Amino acid sequence: MSEHGLFSSFEKLDRCFIVMSDDHLCNIEVMSTVRIKMDDGIVRELKEVKYVPQHKRNLISVGALETLGLVVSIRDGILKMTKGSIVIMKGVR
Repeated sequence: MSEHGLFSSFEKLDRCFIVMSDDHLCNIEVMSTVRIKMDDGIVRELKEVKYVPQHKRNLISVGALETLGLVVSIRDGILKMTKGSIVIMKGVR
């Protein structure tokens, strides 16, 4: 698997950064679409995903999901993203 193996396509970025909570700048190397296979076998796509090599974990922006019209809720450690009455994705906190 390549360094960008999760990405279905990617665009290299130059001089793009994010600011961390401690005001540290991290380089955004790539923007891509990522395909995620759910437990039920359905493949979902997350678009405009940013690859930041300094990050040790994968993060999803709740604000970005809300901008797409999803409602994000957390209850008993379970995170759900819904659109209307349909659960689009869910995960464990």
